[in-house]
Amino acid sequence: MTDTTGAGAATGPIDGGVPTGSALVSADWLRHHAAEVVILDASIRRGTGDEPPFADGRADFEQGHIPGARFADLFRQFSDGTSPFPFMRPTADQIRSVTAESGITDESVVVVYDRLSGAWAARVWWVLRSYGFERTFVLDGGLTAWTDAGLPVETGAAQPVSVTAGVTPRDRPGFFTGLPEVRALSEQPDPARPVVCALRLPDYLGDPDRPGSGHIPGSINLPYPDTLDEHGRHDPARTRDLVAALGLPDASTPVLYCGGGINAAGLALALHEIGRGDVTVFDGSLSEWRADPTLPLQIGAAELSGAAEVSGAAEVSGAAEVSGAAEVSGAAELSGAAEPGGVAEPGGAAAPPGRDGCAHREPQRS
Repeated sequence: MTDTTGAGAATGPIDGGVPTGSALVSADWLRHHAAEVVILDASIRRGTGDEPPFADGRADFEQGHIPGARFADLFRQFSDGTSPFPFMRPTADQIRSVTAESGITDESVVVVYDRLSGAWAARVWWVLRSYGFERTFVLDGGLTAWTDAGLPVETGAAQPVSVTAGVTPRDRPGFFTGLPEVRALSEQPDPARPVVCALRLPDYLGDPDRPGSGHIPGSINLPYPDTLDEHGRHDPARTRDLVAALGLPDASTPVLYCGGGINAAGLALALHEIGRGDVTVFDGSLSEWRADPTLPLQIGAAELSGAAEVSGAAEVSGAAEVSGAAEVSGAAELSGAAEPGGVAEPGGAAAPPGRDGCAHREPQRS
C-alpha cells in the first residue's frame, strides 16, 4: 500500500482545502476550527467488576463530549456486526450509511477522538482512509487533551444533523489483510513483510500459566502505548527510537496486529507520523488467530530470523528487552515496567469474542 499523505509537522488538517501531512490535530487547533469540521467521538466504555470488558460508549458520550461532536459507534456502525470477530472492518454500504447519518460528505473534514489512548479514534481514521476518505484526522491526546486545556464539554445526546448522501466509498487495497497471509508469514517470515504485534510487552510475551496467551510465531513487538508520551499524546521521537531499536527495514511493509485490530490501528497512526505510512493491519488479529485451534501461539521472546531480526547492536535478549548501542532511553524502553505515562496496557490473553484484547486506560494527568 502506498501512503498518499506523507508525514511532517502540520498546523492543522486544512491547508487550502487539502489535508496536510500529519494525521493529528491539537486541542487548540480544534478549538479554532470546530465549526469547520465534523467531530466524531469514538469512545468505548471499559467495564468494571462484572460488566463486559468493552461496551458501547454512548452513555459516556452523553455524560460529556466536545461541543458539537457526534457519536461514532464502533460496535454497530464502524464495524461489521455480521462478523464472528469484534471490530472487523465495515462494508462499503455501512460506511456510506454511517457517514450519511453523521452528516459527512466527500467534502467534509472529520476529526475523531476518544477518551482512552487514542487507538479507538485511530481505528475510525484507518477505516475511513481504507475507503478512500483521506480528510480524517485524530485529536492528539483525545478528550483528556481537550479538558486539560480548560475547554468546555457538553452533555446529553448529540445535536441533530442533516442527513447527507454520505461519502463515496472507494475500496483501497492494502490497508487490511487477513488470516491466510499472516499464517503464511508466520510459517515463512519475509523481511519485506515483518509481522508486528502492537500489544504491550507482557501480553506479547504471554504466560505459560495463561492458556491462549502469547503472540503469533515469528512476530516482533512494538507496543502502541510505548509510542505515546506521559500525557497520552503521540511522540514521534519515541516512535523513531522504537523502530530503530527493532531494526525495521525502511523498505518493508509491516503487518500490524493486536487483540482485535484496535491498537494495531493506533500503531499505524504512530508510524504514519514518522513517515512510515506503508503498513497494513491484520483485521481479525488475535481474535481470529485464537479461534483456530490448529494455529500456535508463542510464549516468550521471538526467535530472531528473517523479518524479525533486529539489526546491529539492537539485539533482543531473552526477556525481549532492547539492549546494546541502540537501547531506547528510559522513558521508552521496551520493558514490562515501561508504560509511558501510565498509558494502558493492551489486553491480556485469550480475549473472548466481543473483547478487543487491547485494553486501555486514560493517560495520567500531570
